[in-house]
Amino acid sequence: MSTHTNITKRRIQQKNREGEVFEYDRYVLHYKDPATGKRRMKRFDTRKEAEAARNDLIKNADALKRRKNGKVPTLGEAVEYWLQCKQSTVQPHTHHSYGQVANDFIIGPTFKGTQLEKTRYNDTGKKPDGAKMIMMLGGSNRIDEISTADIRMWYQRMLTVTSTYNAKLAKKHLSSIFRLIEEDYEIRLARMPSRPGPAHRRQNRKLLTNDQVRMVLDEAERDKKWGAYYAFLLLTGVRPSEMLGLLWESVDLENGTVLICRTQNMDGTLKETPKTEAGIRQIPLNNRLREMLYEWQERCPRVDGKLFRAFPAQPNEYGRGGGGRIHNDGRLLLSNFRIRVWYPMLDRLGLPRISIYAARHMVISYLQAQGVEVGLVAKIAGHSSPQITLQYYTHAVREYDDMMDKLDAAFALEDRSSIKSTQVQE
Repeated sequence: MSTHTNITKRRIQQKNREGEVFEYDRYVLHYKDPATGKRRMKRFDTRKEAEAARNDLIKNADALKRRKNGKVPTLGEAVEYWLQCKQSTVQPHTHHSYGQVANDFIIGPTFKGTQLEKTRYNDTGKKPDGAKMIMMLGGSNRIDEISTADIRMWYQRMLTVTSTYNAKLAKKHLSSIFRLIEEDYEIRLARMPSRPGPAHRRQNRKLLTNDQVRMVLDEAERDKKWGAYYAFLLLTGVRPSEMLGLLWESVDLENGTVLICRTQNMDGTLKETPKTEAGIRQIPLNNRLREMLYEWQERCPRVDGKLFRAFPAQPNEYGRGGGGRIHNDGRLLLSNFRIRVWYPMLDRLGLPRISIYAARHMVISYLQAQGVEVGLVAKIAGHSSPQITLQYYTHAVREYDDMMDKLDAAFALEDRSSIKSTQVQE
């Protein structure tokens, strides 16, 4: 069977949050679907990938044609299949949120009421008198029978019961479900409508000024109990889950590097993989942070007399951890760190309550503003592609090798060359 194909090259322009435009190439494979007879297209990053997909399509055209009479799943079956595929690729709490959005806003029906009423309805299954249930897309319709117009009207109904953010999130999940079914079932589905409602604009993240960052770092040197924790965030740009999951075995103070290779889950357990494959990386430490970590290593609570977590929960005079011992393996939950350490430190200094993740944002943005090459910044940040760094963070691209010196310059830190020459022994 002959299959007509064509590969075209497209130049894609995209804006980041600061309105700056960056460009990249995409290769599009146009072909006539052997299973449906309809025109389709697939996008690839390189021409080599597009040509490989074209050759595979021509080779398997007869087999694909025989599949056109195969069973098409309902939307409910497609959602369940999508959730099963996602289960091994995302964190359990993320997978749970996917299921909630899919069941509440894609399948439905959705309860219309106040947040308190919705919470009670989810807990008890009983709706208040006179409450309305708004129909969503439903789970019994075949997925190929859902049109673009149906999706547009569904989006408008969502806006009557939830926020623009939740509606946009549900539409994003539905688009992911459609792409998965198209790929695995070789069927053509409706396109997502463009601009079905008002756009959701994420507010700019609150950040500290350079002077305020210096205040925090000066406070970190005075705070012998928790100072190393927030100084580490502000001077490395790691994710909070990566900091809380860091073990001393991954810290090389003699050479001034930290290996990021694991994260901490929401319940405090360790996950032996970072957020992405690119998350496995080494981060250099500047002199100020090395000195603080040397001092902190001497005081860091042990587990069975040995150093374990680099940033554990700390013992107190009462309750768990009393008597100078730390509970369990020393896990410190992110929520506890935020409430008991991060916010009190900002309140103590009279600074705005910024997010913990804002520390990462500031480091990445300041490095780029100081002229560090974007590919190096992406590597240190653990981004899989420099495009992510360009899209979400302020940038100014030049070539520099002395990256951490530039971070010192951004915060106007003093050059501290007196570093202890020996590490603390367990």
